[in-house]
Amino acid sequence: MKSIEQHHSGSGDNVRDKIYIEIKSLAPSDLLIPMEMVFESLRKKDLATAKIQMAMLKAMAQKDAEAAALVEVISIYGELVEAEEQDTAWGTVSKIAASAKNDIVKDVCLAALLRLSRHTERETAAKEHYLAEPAPGPYAKEAFLRSYADATQLEAASRQFILSEGELTGIVEGALRLELADFAIRMARRLSDDHKSYNADVLQVLAGAFDLNRHLFSRHLWLNTPEVKQRLDDLTAQVIELLERSDGTDVRLYNMACPIFETYQGLAPPALFEVLKKNLQVFELIHPETAARFKAIAGDCTHLPEWQQDLWDAKESPQKRAAWCRQFLAANIHKVEDVIPFIHLATPVEIGEWLSKETLIGEASEMEVAFLKLVARAFRSAEEDDDLLQRNELAQQVELFVSDWGDKISDIAPERMFELAEKLFDAKLPHKSIGVTSQLIPDHALWPSPYVLMHSKCLLETQQYKTFDDVLARVAGADTSLTLMSFCSLRDERLGEIASAIKISDQMIVLAPEVPHCWYRGCYLRDRYRNESERQEFHQRIPDSLLQDYSRDVVAILYLLTKAGGFKRAELRWVQWFIEDPRARAVELVNFHFGLGIGGWNGFEVSLELEQCKAAVQFEQDASTMIRLIVDDHQPSNECTLNASSQLAQLLQRLPIGESANLGMTSYKVQERLPPYVACLRIALKLRHINNDGSDCFAMMKMPSDTEQIVPFLEEKLGLGVENKKQLSSIDNIPLFIRGHALYPDNAFKGALNCWTDVGIPKSWLFAEGDADPQAVVLDAYSIGYLAVTDLVQHLLNTGVSFILPAATNEALSRWFEEISSESFMMLGVTEGGRLFRTTASDLQARDGHILQALRLILDNASVVHPVLHDTVLEVYSIRDGIDSTVYDAMQLSFANDIPWLCMDGAFAALHHSTGYKTVNANALIARTMASSPFDFEHKRHGLLLYSLGTLPLPLTFSEIHHLAANPNALAGFILFKIIQNHGHQIFLKNDQSFFLLDMILTHLTSQFYSGKSHKAVRPGYTPWMTYTSHVFNHGMRLFLAAIDEGTAEYRMAAAMMYMGSSISFNTPLKNFVIGHYMGFAKGHFMDIEAIKENLQSLSQLMDSSDVEAGHQ
Repeated sequence: MKSIEQHHSGSGDNVRDKIYIEIKSLAPSDLLIPMEMVFESLRKKDLATAKIQMAMLKAMAQKDAEAAALVEVISIYGELVEAEEQDTAWGTVSKIAASAKNDIVKDVCLAALLRLSRHTERETAAKEHYLAEPAPGPYAKEAFLRSYADATQLEAASRQFILSEGELTGIVEGALRLELADFAIRMARRLSDDHKSYNADVLQVLAGAFDLNRHLFSRHLWLNTPEVKQRLDDLTAQVIELLERSDGTDVRLYNMACPIFETYQGLAPPALFEVLKKNLQVFELIHPETAARFKAIAGDCTHLPEWQQDLWDAKESPQKRAAWCRQFLAANIHKVEDVIPFIHLATPVEIGEWLSKETLIGEASEMEVAFLKLVARAFRSAEEDDDLLQRNELAQQVELFVSDWGDKISDIAPERMFELAEKLFDAKLPHKSIGVTSQLIPDHALWPSPYVLMHSKCLLETQQYKTFDDVLARVAGADTSLTLMSFCSLRDERLGEIASAIKISDQMIVLAPEVPHCWYRGCYLRDRYRNESERQEFHQRIPDSLLQDYSRDVVAILYLLTKAGGFKRAELRWVQWFIEDPRARAVELVNFHFGLGIGGWNGFEVSLELEQCKAAVQFEQDASTMIRLIVDDHQPSNECTLNASSQLAQLLQRLPIGESANLGMTSYKVQERLPPYVACLRIALKLRHINNDGSDCFAMMKMPSDTEQIVPFLEEKLGLGVENKKQLSSIDNIPLFIRGHALYPDNAFKGALNCWTDVGIPKSWLFAEGDADPQAVVLDAYSIGYLAVTDLVQHLLNTGVSFILPAATNEALSRWFEEISSESFMMLGVTEGGRLFRTTASDLQARDGHILQALRLILDNASVVHPVLHDTVLEVYSIRDGIDSTVYDAMQLSFANDIPWLCMDGAFAALHHSTGYKTVNANALIARTMASSPFDFEHKRHGLLLYSLGTLPLPLTFSEIHHLAANPNALAGFILFKIIQNHGHQIFLKNDQSFFLLDMILTHLTSQFYSGKSHKAVRPGYTPWMTYTSHVFNHGMRLFLAAIDEGTAEYRMAAAMMYMGSSISFNTPLKNFVIGHYMGFAKGHFMDIEAIKENLQSLSQLMDSSDVEAGHQ
């Protein structure tokens, strides 16, 4: 706050007014009328007229020295003495002060001398003259105390038991002059008690304002204590009341009102703004900057400095803005005061150009330059928040700035830090905003200032719930701040305290029933967490008057009203808004309508006629199709409406559909009569399409009229982006969670299932550290998808493990499961080859019935848990946008509630585990789950098949491989073949299990030999039409031959035959069946059959030998 300046004139200056009264009582009668004319001009602040009148008065008073002195006194107290006239005034008044016999005249003249001499070379002489006076009068005393007395003299004077109003006034103003705030307040209170008057009230308020100054100078208002803020509010109310009492004529009040207005930083009470605007002419001379700002608001920028005028013009005109920015960018050096305006006016491209030039900023410190560039980057990223690389660079720059200048950040104006934090938030970096705002947040009590609200907003957004509560506990008035109450409601909702969240929203309505956001919050919470009857009961409480004016909150309320069956109220408002300004409402209306459709709501029972719109017509005008709303004449007129009284409107209403008529030289044909809402929507679609400047993703598409072209058309449109997905899938070293979110950002569960079943997407091995025997596990979309596609949900439940779901994950899974389980479900897509395919509910059930059953099991058995009060780790929050929300929520719930997280991405599991948070040993848990249940191929085939193809990791045991080999189903053979092909080296060779491989081959051959084709008719539908016995044998044998490095290939082949033959030597048909596969393999690989026979004979002799060493060989 600026210093409160002391001006001792103006309406209500009791001492001056009393001196005028005394002078009138002493003056000759012929001077009374001219004196009164001067007094009247002074009261009106018309100094020019007063000076002319004073010159005439002085001429009339020259015949009487004492009268001339009194006239000079008037001139002195009226501040009408020019610099060149001071000597004359001094001489005239001083003579009378020294020689006057009348004590009052002498007193008045001495007081005038003291006033005239202040801050001049005669100051000392005037002071000595006063002190030499044995008994100075009350007016002289007041003047001395006001302008000359030191602290000791003021204190001594204040001890007098009886003090006149003038003396007390002088003491108060003298105390203010010496900055004795406490003393001034005490004496101003005494003045008001002893001599109650308007002037006493002004001085008491001045004293309070002066004392408040030191608090506002020491700390910015936004960061000050609630007591200081309340004192400022009280002071403002007092100043406004005094301005009204004085009819705005007391200039002393503007020395408080204008600095107060600036101190509020745009948050000044409306009453203060109005009273200053009303009395602009009174204070513009003493506070020209504030006056210029008020005039600029009213449209007159001519009183602003030239550079501010240029900026103002640039804000109003796109052409002037571009020119101003070009001029700025062309400069070789910039003024500090020009950089922030440039950042506000420039486009992201222009900001980028400026940052790349490294242009010098004159008279700026290194820290200031770094800060300005950081602000520029924040503004740019806030407009381009989808540029992840740019956002990452900005985050690094924030960290660097805080690291380099953290101890000096307090030197930066809080409003600039607020601006930076706000733009970082808009750039989706609220965790970096906290690093900025926390630098200035003090430890003392706070009030809901913009800075505190921004800090709280960042804390809430980054889920720093404990810190948020700590800050909130220090904010006085938090229970009456709508913004903070909304934050608290959101916090309680996120922590699962829904009843509390609704209660707070109801309190907001009681506090501010006219604010739409309060009602929106209540609508939203009931829509999401309460039943239909509670929603409709609440909706009935919403007054129609609240929905009259357009705002984003009102639009959101109408959306929720419509979902609950209240479309009629929404229809009325949308039609009215659209009639008033169709271009401004086109985008929102389209979003509203299609948003409801995408959300599954389509109960649009439109009205054929509304009060605002009597009719709507689609017609043809000279071969051009148009739609117009026919409205009453008092409604706004624009390119989308027709006045009901117009000839064209009456013609269109009379014409039957399909018929034509001429009006003048133009032909009109009515094509369709439309309900007003439908007409508004059609016009809005066209306006949005036509007026798209490229920044809107919306576009209208027209389906081909030829039905044979529909499929190619859909293949073309739905195939867009397939190549990008292929490219993203092929990039190495991307964790599964990040890759999956990038490929399927709109549906985590669909993305997880597709990733687990896509062999082209790399996956890490299951995490093998952490809790191997958890009692409960937190699930995310990927662990849910893994358990579903492997059909392990029931088996895991059977082991006693409980499922935990974050609330949002449970809600999203329930909604998606309901969608895909619906009989009406159908999805269109394109294959990698670009061919259109359709998936219906029956297709899903036939192909993926086990997945649907698994999802149902999870929903039926999972417990929904909310995080306890905690602070989210900011490093974890920083990756939030790169992963799916279910993954982030699972991480958050795990470390907040200390529950192990079943994480199926090795990189993220390792990160979570390394930071000390509970992580499930996924490898051990899945292995135990598979081993705990008997081998049931019907259930285990799903996971085994995906594992065999290399699409997902699975901790397979040798026992399960044996059971798989023994299963006669051809699918089991295919899976075994793929396991040998894709995982054989890891399973059999690295573990030195080459002879176990032969056992598996023999087991599989045996099962196929005995199964034959006798049971083909009863085999399950998933059984392949061909067997894979030869594939198993050939790939297995090739792997075995590669594993043994002893002898020739024929020798190793003979050894394998000998090993298998020893187990089946007495079963001639089976032995022949096996030998047949050996012979086929040998011939197919051009092996020497005779050599194999010779090696067989040698090995047989060794086997028959009684020599121990030979037996080992």
